[in-house]
Amino acid sequence: MSIDGIAALVFIVILAVFLFLKRKQVQLQKALFPVLYVMLYRSSFGLRAMEYAKNSRLVKLFGDISIIAGFLGMILISAELIWETAKVFLGQGIPSIQPVLPIEAKGVFFVPFLYWILSIFALALVHEFSHGIVARAYNVPVKSSGFAFLCLLVPIVPAAFVEPDEKVVQKRPYRQQLGIFAAGSISNLLFALVIFGLFGILSPILTSAFDQTGVELISVTENDPAFAGGLRQGDIIQSINNIPVISPQNITQLLSNMSPGDTAQVATANNSLNITVGAHPENNSTAYLGIQAKIHFIPNEQFVASYGSLVPLVLKWFAGFIYWLFMLNIGIGLFNLLPIGPLDGGRMFQLVCFKIFKNKLTALKIWTYVSGFFILLILANMFTGFIK
Repeated sequence: MSIDGIAALVFIVILAVFLFLKRKQVQLQKALFPVLYVMLYRSSFGLRAMEYAKNSRLVKLFGDISIIAGFLGMILISAELIWETAKVFLGQGIPSIQPVLPIEAKGVFFVPFLYWILSIFALALVHEFSHGIVARAYNVPVKSSGFAFLCLLVPIVPAAFVEPDEKVVQKRPYRQQLGIFAAGSISNLLFALVIFGLFGILSPILTSAFDQTGVELISVTENDPAFAGGLRQGDIIQSINNIPVISPQNITQLLSNMSPGDTAQVATANNSLNITVGAHPENNSTAYLGIQAKIHFIPNEQFVASYGSLVPLVLKWFAGFIYWLFMLNIGIGLFNLLPIGPLDGGRMFQLVCFKIFKNKLTALKIWTYVSGFFILLILANMFTGFIK
């Protein structure tokens, strides 16, 4: 079993034991119990820190900026989802939304377990804490905070939550409510910008610590040309048609000079393959292999001699962690801005409907139809990903 697999089992066992010991403080929300359910562990974690935001002008300004950024993000992600779904059904694209899980399966966006669990935990804390501090800035009581666990027979997916007093929230002006709802997603996007800056600091260190030796395949789409030609996940491509490959961009450039049906001579670290390239799903005239790749690094010998062999391993792991932390904060932050039901974007859109349409029933109908439309788009993408 892999390290990730062992870590996942250990995590599930620890989580199950913790929830059993704290069972008197845990609330059960049943969906398809005992197969699917949610467990809420309430606490006062972070509530004292949120009090510092009470009536804070700076936090209120953040709330106002979040409203503008939130609606811009909603328009962006909604338009992108509609466009990408249309391309899927026209046979010109691939599903744009997939479940983000530490499971290697068709239709799943795979993230290694340790990266996944730490990233989900960090982004959930940032997201929920931001809701809480903006609520306190508008003098809305936060009743509790805590951790939630989505359970599929056993606890699997952790999350965090804060509980502003909903009765008080609903009595606040629309502007304040919008600020509270938008703050979580926008804080995730801002967190992603901070992480991007960290990349800039880390980049020179990584450059000196590692040498590039080709590209590593992180996924090979089954039945696509690369898979049919013998390439598999984990293979290291070193050259194509005798031209050295040191980055994924090199592969894109080389394919741009080829046509569907051409033969590519692909040299890996262990083999040499002749692969007939196919047509790209989005453009039939463009050559296509059906792979996702990342730069492959090996530790620099001089760096190892100076700092030891452990330091490059730690740097490599940390670089992978901040990469996934960046990606998931961007992806989940934007996803939460979709105008769907209980999501942040859904609650924002509902308030807009109430503001525009004086008839509350009409507003609710429009909100329900729009929410249902985007839910169907998501389900269509996920279903297509599982069967395509």
